[in-house]
Amino acid sequence: MIKAMPNKILAYMLEKPGDYKSTKGGILIADKDADVSGIRSRWFKVFSVGDKIDWIKEGEYVLVDHGRWSNGLSVDDHEEKVYLLDPDGCLGVQDTNPLEE
Repeated sequence: MIKAMPNKILAYMLEKPGDYKSTKGGILIADKDADVSGIRSRWFKVFSVGDKIDWIKEGEYVLVDHGRWSNGLSVDDHEEKVYLLDPDGCLGVQDTNPLEE
């Protein structure tokens, strides 16, 4: 089992670069990380929290400033990549999935 270091956060990215976003009118817009439109904050679902971090819990959702996460690691037990987040880059936390509101 993988666990976060004492002052780090491990999480799954909800909006992966290269996905498409749909507007309320149903228009699909490409989300390209290499393009200026891809340079933005992203939502993550927290998988593991280090012992020295007390302001966020596993299972919560966190908005992270652009570029404040690792490239992602493929872990045997998990289908999705796990990302290492910089706690100083976290902009906000919430209990519910922000993409399903």
